[in-house]
Amino acid sequence: MLKYKAHVPHAGIVALTFPGYYLGEEMAPAKYEEMLTHLDKLELVQIRVDSVVTNTHSAREAGRELAGKGVDFICAIHTTFVPDHFLVELLDACDVPIFVYAIEREIGCLSLVGAMLNNPTLYDLNKHYQIQAGEIGDKRILEKLMIFARAAMMKRVLSEMRVGYMGKNPDIMFSMQVDEYGLKKILGVTVVPLRDFEYSERVRLISDDEARKDWESVKGEVGSVDVVEADGIEASKGYLAMVKMAGEQRLDALSINCWTHLKSKICLPVARFNDIGIGAGCEGDLHSTILLRLLYVLSGHSAINGDFFRLYPDKNQIMFSHCGAGSFSLASDRKDINIHASIETNDGIGVFFPVEKPGKVTAVNLMGSRAGYRLSVLVGEVSEADRSYEGNPMNVQFEKPVEDILQDAVRYGAGHHWSITYGSYEKEFELLTRFLGIEFHLLS
Repeated sequence: MLKYKAHVPHAGIVALTFPGYYLGEEMAPAKYEEMLTHLDKLELVQIRVDSVVTNTHSAREAGRELAGKGVDFICAIHTTFVPDHFLVELLDACDVPIFVYAIEREIGCLSLVGAMLNNPTLYDLNKHYQIQAGEIGDKRILEKLMIFARAAMMKRVLSEMRVGYMGKNPDIMFSMQVDEYGLKKILGVTVVPLRDFEYSERVRLISDDEARKDWESVKGEVGSVDVVEADGIEASKGYLAMVKMAGEQRLDALSINCWTHLKSKICLPVARFNDIGIGAGCEGDLHSTILLRLLYVLSGHSAINGDFFRLYPDKNQIMFSHCGAGSFSLASDRKDINIHASIETNDGIGVFFPVEKPGKVTAVNLMGSRAGYRLSVLVGEVSEADRSYEGNPMNVQFEKPVEDILQDAVRYGAGHHWSITYGSYEKEFELLTRFLGIEFHLLS
């Protein structure tokens, strides 16, 4: 069965020095090796340039080497003063975000001086970069390096993402209109238009025996099932058809407008799709679909799509929930998962359980067009869910008053669908928006 994996940032590692001026260039290889022992402890795929860069020619050759290996970003280790022409040549050959690590050890090496020489050059050339200065293995710098790495990885993932788009937006949700040119121009995402019959024809070709076998496996994964057997088999056909479509079209995510003819037929397939790492959004929300895939890449596990549902000012919580399409892996216990008829249409299938595993979560909302995109982010702690609503309720507690969060969401034009994953990633998203040139709003 198709299964996507979480990504690990691919880092191009290169050390640089400036020989001939008694700056300590003879120590550069040893410093490079020492730095590599610390980088080895990080969750990175490293593509190393073996020789230390010493001039513009070797800088360009290093860039060509890294460009050919598909790095997400470059970690440029300044062992001494480094002229800005070195980095210009490096990035001319491999134009990706660059993290400059200026080693602060011997004062006469002038590493920070060189980094600050590079600063206006990188700035005026509109490069995506960060400069840090400190001793080799400085924990604070390495933490910032990993934030930079994950943001750069997300930028690359977006630029390579192919998202199937079937059914456009619901007629009751004008704000979910999308600009396919804008998504390509600003985020780099490729939208693949899909026609309804392409999906329905694939569903028709799935045999009853294949679907029944799949349905039996689903029933063994959950706590209770109370649906008509024919609806279960139909849901399995839908899921298997989606898997075939994703494979044939090379999709990383799939947005389906379920409103209203697919409303109770697609919830279970959507839930399962997100668990195999293919972002799957319902109600034709292409933006949340992109985020669901991006969050899986970032965190390594399924995200949930929830409405900005209800405020609890006395507890300083917000409940997020949708109508019953939560991925199985988000349940605290698979026995808590109940599969029965949709609570909105009273037929078909919905997937119901509270999402209340303890821990920090990051909730993200994307809105806009080529005229301008905006990303809103919330970070809070999961609390016990309000089970009076039977979708996939997730109650999140915040330090900031939730009434103020609501007003900030209004002020910055946030929407009603929020993609949520476990972990704190507000810094990564803030950096990503700088890379993309879009608005960032931390609402919590």
